[in-house]
Amino acid sequence: MNTIYFPLEVSILLTLFAAAMWGSWMQIVNHVDDYPITGVIFWLYGFSLVLVLGVTVVLAPVLMPGANVWALILENPQSCLKILMGGALMSLGLMFNLTVMSSIGMILATTVGGSISTVLGIGTSIATEGLPGGPASLPFIILTTALFIIGSFLSSYASHCRDKERGNSSKHGTGAVTGKMLVLMLLSSILVNGWAIGTSEGTAKGMPPVLTVVLMATGSFLSVALVSAIEFTRKKQWRQVLCLGRPKKPIVLSAISACCHYGGNLISIYSMPAISATISFLLGKSAALWTIFWGVFYKEFSGVSAKTRRILWYSIALHIVGIIALAFFKVN
Repeated sequence: MNTIYFPLEVSILLTLFAAAMWGSWMQIVNHVDDYPITGVIFWLYGFSLVLVLGVTVVLAPVLMPGANVWALILENPQSCLKILMGGALMSLGLMFNLTVMSSIGMILATTVGGSISTVLGIGTSIATEGLPGGPASLPFIILTTALFIIGSFLSSYASHCRDKERGNSSKHGTGAVTGKMLVLMLLSSILVNGWAIGTSEGTAKGMPPVLTVVLMATGSFLSVALVSAIEFTRKKQWRQVLCLGRPKKPIVLSAISACCHYGGNLISIYSMPAISATISFLLGKSAALWTIFWGVFYKEFSGVSAKTRRILWYSIALHIVGIIALAFFKVN
């Protein structure tokens, strides 16, 4: 039986706040200059693990009163392993997704890869915990999923139109969609689904949220550390990654991003019991809305045509309609 930690309305607001944190942390790529993105990911998940373990040590007596963590793990070995693997897959998926973006451009990577991961995430959550609200809710979930997918496509298309108007290509690259890129795109979408795999398993089994987050964060760091260490050694990047003899700005920004990334994860997982993993996953898609807002803040769309602005506003409107619909569905 799941413990409800927050009232329904509060859980919805907290999940939206977590999505805002998720939609904000990736802005770090605008501030690290020539620092390797893999290095950012390495520090991000390292600090995330430290953050989560710190929260667990300090708050475990309150969050899990009288609970024996090791006993819980030994009693649920398969579920714990599944959650651990979910975290490992999610972080690797993020790394691969950045590779795809840099090669074929954001519009394809976001619309195709993002759509696949959304469908997989919803399917995984429903398969694990069932339909929230019963079979009658399926058409509604399909509709809101479509709203977020179309909204994501429109925001990416607005970026494409902006670049076309300015006569320059996306900074993420516009290379050919080779067989290798298609495989990587599909692979990254499948791996990112580790978030839905881990969180829905924890919610369905009634695992303490803090334990779910610890396992997810541990899996995330272990997989990234292994892959990153190989890459840093092969490319002789350790001095650059460790910022030896250079400003530590990328490391500091990675620490801040970790607070947003896994801090958001922690908030989201504690809110899930009240709203279900499926609805939480959909509300989390509002992170794209914050990505748009940050783009506007950095004046990425300044001076664009009225047509491009309309496309961007259509995207924002679809995301907002989806959020309101989900909130109304749960509250009523």
